[in-house]
Amino acid sequence: MSTTMVSVTVIDSDGASDIAAPAGTTVAGLCAMLAIDLTEPSVRLSYADGRPLSGGAVLGRDLAAGSVIALSSRVLSAQQVNEASARQENQWLSPVLALVGFSFLLLAAASALCLLPTLGDAALRELTYAEDGPAWARAASSIPVWARGLCALVCMIGATTPLFRSRRVRSHPIMLLLLPALVGYSMIGLVPLAGIHALSVAPVVGVWSALIVTLAVASLTGAPSALSAIIAWGAATLLVTIHVYPLFALIDIAPLAVMIGVLLFLMSPRLALRVPDNQLIDSASLQTIASRIRQPPASAPSTLTGERIVTVLSYTSARNTVLLVAASLFVLVGGIPLAHTVTPAMSTGRGLPGFILVIAAITALLTVPRATRSHAGRILPRLCAASLACAFLFGAWVQSWSGPVGLYPMIPVAILVLVGVAIAAWANLYVSKGYAALVGTILDAVQNFSIFTLPPAAVVASGLFSFAWRAVL
Repeated sequence: MSTTMVSVTVIDSDGASDIAAPAGTTVAGLCAMLAIDLTEPSVRLSYADGRPLSGGAVLGRDLAAGSVIALSSRVLSAQQVNEASARQENQWLSPVLALVGFSFLLLAAASALCLLPTLGDAALRELTYAEDGPAWARAASSIPVWARGLCALVCMIGATTPLFRSRRVRSHPIMLLLLPALVGYSMIGLVPLAGIHALSVAPVVGVWSALIVTLAVASLTGAPSALSAIIAWGAATLLVTIHVYPLFALIDIAPLAVMIGVLLFLMSPRLALRVPDNQLIDSASLQTIASRIRQPPASAPSTLTGERIVTVLSYTSARNTVLLVAASLFVLVGGIPLAHTVTPAMSTGRGLPGFILVIAAITALLTVPRATRSHAGRILPRLCAASLACAFLFGAWVQSWSGPVGLYPMIPVAILVLVGVAIAAWANLYVSKGYAALVGTILDAVQNFSIFTLPPAAVVASGLFSFAWRAVL
């Protein structure tokens, strides 16, 4: 008795193949003959039109002769998505340039109609007669209040609209820091409307406005990088509020900013990678007794696929970039003025604690990039360490060495050359000859000691310890 054969076409990554199998053979059996493991979660079967195909479908009954079976892999699909994204980078260049140009336009408008009138009012307020003030202050102060408020509202709407309207803008890490900063900068124009001293309140209004916008983006759009932006703007809001509030006038926020920046560099990998607990532990299979009577059933972990892994990695990279950029800004804004003026004097503030803080921060920033693979994670800490080192070597302490001899600035240059030669010689003599593990252990010990020194040095250098001591006494 002859067996009826059914021919089908199988399309996979290698192309199309015509295969004949006996009628009644299931699709799973056909795949087994072709050495295709359908138990792999990355393998997917579908009809020619994209509809999912079950492995239990029977040839000759569910699939007629000449049917097409599409065999695809989610891992391959994720790779194709990445390649398509890479091909579209040039198409993304024009929108990025347009958005950057739009941001500079908002910055210019807010500076002309919001910041300059505020500075003009502050300059004329110190004079007895406004007619004696400079011409630019009188011209800027003559801009009506309604024009300042209207410009502030227009710039604020223009900066927030791309965040809520475009998913591509929200997914770009830098835009989650730049556009809220433009919103806060634009809100300076609303400060005179409240009748408060502008120069003392404007920074607080700016950072709080940026934080509120970031919270709104995170809650309304669910942008994956918004949580990292909230951490960055929350830290900035805390520091600026402490600096402006009269009760904390004795506290210097520069050491605290350096400490926060270094800690963000260290914690950025942990804060960037977010995996749900039910994905790590199968609570549904481990839990035998409910902890309470009306406890909802525990959900089993979802299947790991290539697409989900690629998505998690892309979100992690975006969040990590936001944290690294924010950490760099904290270190540079607070660390460069501190390193330029610090001296090892036996005093608080920018004395010996500030001196120790700068040395510990430079050491920690130089050793942090050893444990990261991203380009930003390797470059930004070293750039911050180099900036702090230059500010420190060309600062007040090294400059005091010159005295009447006039060796400054040759001393910092000589120090930089000697340090570079010593590091190069050390790397060539020890690391290349099998002492990499020993060198790594030594660097780990140095990094841990620097990190352990940072918090107490920052607390004492900022005056926070003196403030708490006086408050208690």
